[in-house]
Amino acid sequence: MTDEREALKKYLSQEFEMKDLGDLKYFLGIEVSRSHGGIFLSQRKYALDLLSDTDTPMEEVLKLEIEVDQVPANKGRY
Repeated sequence: MTDEREALKKYLSQEFEMKDLGDLKYFLGIEVSRSHGGIFLSQRKYALDLLSDTDTPMEEVLKLEIEVDQVPANKGRY
């Protein structure tokens, strides 16, 4: 398998400008982990980064309640 991989890399490097960056760890917001069981894809880091970058202020002592004449937004959808 290693010989085939090296042959493919050699062929592709003749056709395209490319770099071998080693094992894939993170690509387009997807974290890639390898184990004996297979490949695991996760967007955990992307979601955590997104949450830390987004500053959504909210009142600390906010009381949510339904008013008497308020109609639920999901009424009749089920």
